Amino acid sequence: MSRTVPDDVTTLGALVLGGRGVVLWDLDPVAGRIRHYHGQAREGVDCPPAETVEQVCARVHPDDRARVGAALRCDDGQAAPEFEIGYRARDAAGGWIRQVARGRVVVRDAAGRPLRVVGITIDLDLVPDLPATPCGGGDSERLAALALELAQRTEELASAHRLARVGAWRWDLARRRIWLSVETTWLLGLEGGAAEIDYDQMRRAIHPDDYDAAMATFREAARSGTAATLEYRVILPDGAVHDVLTHAEPVVGADGTVSQLRGTTQDITPYRRIEAALRESEDHYRHMVELHPQIPWTAGPDGAILEVGPQWFALTGMSRDETMPFGWVSALHPDDRDPTLAAWRRNIESGAPIDVEYRLRLSGGGYGWMRARAAARRSEDGRILRWYGTLEDITDRHAAEEARKASEALALRVLEASGDAVIVFDAAGRARFANARAMTMLGLPDDAVGCNVASLFAEAHCRELRMAVSRAMRDGAGGHFELFWPPTDLWLEASLFADGGDISLFLRDISEKRLAQQQLRYAASFDFMTGAANRGTLFSRLSAQLERQDAGDLTALLCLDLDYFKEINDQHGHPAGDAVLRQFVSRLRLCLRSQDLLARCGGDEFVVMQTGVGGPADAIALAERILAIMRAPFDVDGISLPSSVSVGIAVSSLGMTDADALYNQADRALYVAKSKARGSYRLFHPDMQRADEAGRRLRAELSGALTRGEFALAFQPIVQLASQRIVGVEALLRWHHPERGLILPAEFIPVAEESGQIASLGAWVLGTACKAARHWPEDVKISVNVSPRQFELGDIRLVVGEALAAAGLPASRLKLEVTESVLLSQNASSIHVLQDLREQGVILVLDDFGTGYSSLSYLDTFKVDIVKVDKSFISRIRAPGDRQPIFEAIMGMTAALNLPVTAEGVETRVQLDYVTRLGCEWAQGYYFARPVSEYELRRRLQGFSRA
Repeated sequence: MSRTVPDDVTTLGALVLGGRGVVLWDLDPVAGRIRHYHGQAREGVDCPPAETVEQVCARVHPDDRARVGAALRCDDGQAAPEFEIGYRARDAAGGWIRQVARGRVVVRDAAGRPLRVVGITIDLDLVPDLPATPCGGGDSERLAALALELAQRTEELASAHRLARVGAWRWDLARRRIWLSVETTWLLGLEGGAAEIDYDQMRRAIHPDDYDAAMATFREAARSGTAATLEYRVILPDGAVHDVLTHAEPVVGADGTVSQLRGTTQDITPYRRIEAALRESEDHYRHMVELHPQIPWTAGPDGAILEVGPQWFALTGMSRDETMPFGWVSALHPDDRDPTLAAWRRNIESGAPIDVEYRLRLSGGGYGWMRARAAARRSEDGRILRWYGTLEDITDRHAAEEARKASEALALRVLEASGDAVIVFDAAGRARFANARAMTMLGLPDDAVGCNVASLFAEAHCRELRMAVSRAMRDGAGGHFELFWPPTDLWLEASLFADGGDISLFLRDISEKRLAQQQLRYAASFDFMTGAANRGTLFSRLSAQLERQDAGDLTALLCLDLDYFKEINDQHGHPAGDAVLRQFVSRLRLCLRSQDLLARCGGDEFVVMQTGVGGPADAIALAERILAIMRAPFDVDGISLPSSVSVGIAVSSLGMTDADALYNQADRALYVAKSKARGSYRLFHPDMQRADEAGRRLRAELSGALTRGEFALAFQPIVQLASQRIVGVEALLRWHHPERGLILPAEFIPVAEESGQIASLGAWVLGTACKAARHWPEDVKISVNVSPRQFELGDIRLVVGEALAAAGLPASRLKLEVTESVLLSQNASSIHVLQDLREQGVILVLDDFGTGYSSLSYLDTFKVDIVKVDKSFISRIRAPGDRQPIFEAIMGMTAALNLPVTAEGVETRVQLDYVTRLGCEWAQGYYFARPVSEYELRRRLQGFSRA
């Protein structure tokens, strides 16, 4: 590029940069974009930094717009080298001004089409002295040349900025706008060319952690009128964070105030990364030196120490001044000082590498063994420039060597004292060593050393051992095997090791181990206490049996469960339970054939696999034999214990091979037998499977029913028979299913107990019932049933306390109804909880008395306040004169224990007279009232006098 026209360039620069009315531009005809480099059209009217041809033409008078557009787009394709066109353009005030645009094509493609045009636009009203001569005129020639010169220099400056990652900017403080050069927008990752941004865009560009500090620096520069330099981080649109260095200087206006800030911004991210890499490298080297187990050091040609790693000072406790250049010698062990220095002098003189070991005084006061190694670095003429070495702590290695020597001596003593027989053979097969144990274990001669393998193991029973030793001698292969040794009647474990030409034979007596293994194999397949097969054996045999069954040879599974086994364990202890199980198995074996398999799968759960079954009738016949033989009670230490078993039966079908499926069918049938009628059998039916599926659906629907508000309470009055007044109310839970309608507790409570949802459900019932009772007369108590599972799943005391506190109800107005199973569980914590609640004033009611494993013992042991007799006894009284002996016996027991009784299920006048005559204090049932809503209950409480 020519540099020989400084006067013209200066003149044009003064015209363009200092005056008004002349604008320098650069046109890309292909893209249709114009970039304005410098100039103002009029006072206070800046040219846009870049715009499209369409945007330029929009400011041109409609009559001139077509000519200007055609000239700027170079529509003829082979445009003249230069052009000049006059036109009218709209000014800021909306009027029309005269302008002339002069351009020159400076770059064309191979076909001659213009690729770049540079030129100027002149406002003829502001520059009247500039002649509007044709393009070929001298002024136009000179202006176009100077415009090209200035454009090229501007392009060079822009390229330099891009290479240096530097961009310019100008901040108009009054307008609160920032103009960014093309290079600056490129640095910030913005699309397009030069642009103006506002404060919000700048805030988003500057990193939030650096924004306040950066803005404070800019404000101080504007306030003080002094230049500033600052570093901060910017966030690019793609989320990348870059470090930038900004130089800002104030621009003072005609009134002496700072009107603008201008400056440059440079992307210094690469430099910061290099600095970080250098710091990382330095830190890496420092850590290598500090953490390396060997201590690096250097010395001059004369052996004077110049540098030493920091671990030296920690190791010896010496300072730098004490160490260098020759002070380190004082740390040498007195016995090692002269030999070490002599070796060091020889190597300094010869230049040969040094490798010497010595003892060094440590900071703790003792000495440690060190290994010093070094080599010389020489100049081109062979002179030693410096020694580089390392110091390695080999104290552990020396200690290991001493330990090795000691261990060899110890090994001999250990081998002699070992319980294993040890014989070491050389490569020729002769015994080099044999301990005393080998003589006694194998019954060998007193002195086996010197004997070969053939003489030691000559008998036929030694063949395996002799071959193993010979193979180790030949191939160097070790071995491990077991063998029986008839001379001493022992099972031996032999281990052979070949090392360095020697073969070591270790023999261990494993006779007891073999016996234990036999016992373990038995334990892995059978139940030790009863002798029945275990679960694993059952399923293994069952799978094999199902694979080979055919018509007339089907397989049946009978799942058996002792009905009162838990009660026996709880009442009489586990030893009594174990005795019952053994008697149970003995009786079962009397009912089985030799090909049938009896297995114990749980505590009191047994399974019989019956083979050769023709159909369900065979399995039912076996079940009836089992039920018959189990009717007699068990006798344990003179105590007669109840004997009852429930049986679930499943018979395979032809082609059925799934052992788990058959077991699940029998187990499901057992569940039905226990839930419907203990002491009976049930044959699996597909309806049971469907019932399971229904139960799973019910469980899923139950999980969200409380949240959905589908539960409600019904209330049934409890009447005092003497006064015929309502003195209590039992809260009864009802589930109003959105599709199935009303579902009674008997259907969903077992599911809630099994799934654990009874805890949240029971807490809701307690809270809701207590809140309802606070609106009743003070002498009316609320009764709430509590499931045994609630004692297992949480602290029922806390639930009761929260319910009473939330309702503001005294504990004396709450009755908790629990069943016998809570007392029978012998769970100390549950009993303690019940007694604790009773001491707090809560009334305990024993519900459904007479239907379970009733006993006077726990009525006397566990304190309850009221006994509630199950309605099944009352329902049998249908006419005057009818009697129910069990009910009358219960009334006699409770009277003797001074326990009041509530009769449940009173539905007729005959039943009411019967329970009144027997001395029942309270009663409830349909005779008095069906369960009603809370609103209806309040109405009855206000007007009830008798049923």
